[in-house]
Amino acid sequence: MSVSESGDRWTVEVDNSVMIWEFLPGMEIAAFKQEAYPVFEDLLASHDVNAMVTVVKLDEPFTEEVFSVWEQSAKRASEAGVDRWAVVAEGIKAISLRGKVDTGAIETLTTENRPDAIEWAGSA
Repeated sequence: MSVSESGDRWTVEVDNSVMIWEFLPGMEIAAFKQEAYPVFEDLLASHDVNAMVTVVKLDEPFTEEVFSVWEQSAKRASEAGVDRWAVVAEGIKAISLRGKVDTGAIETLTTENRPDAIEWAGSA
């Protein structure tokens, strides 16, 4: 069974135990905290999620607050049994995320290719 939701410049779907997020240009950190994160918590509680894919299409550079939110999300995902997290980002965003986010025990992949990320996440 597949489920999907969306909000202010973000979408999420859960399909075959993989949670796939897409963060679109112009999304503000407040939208993540107030809208997306509560949905994230609800989906972790109501679905058997083994892996996540996050597609980052944001224009703005990441701040320390953004990295903190990513780490909080990784910690919560790990507590819920998520084993893999693939991040799809281009150029400097990919490099930035790869080097600054502590994902704990979650196995990670950073790539510019969405289909590869989904395939990798689903093979957990």
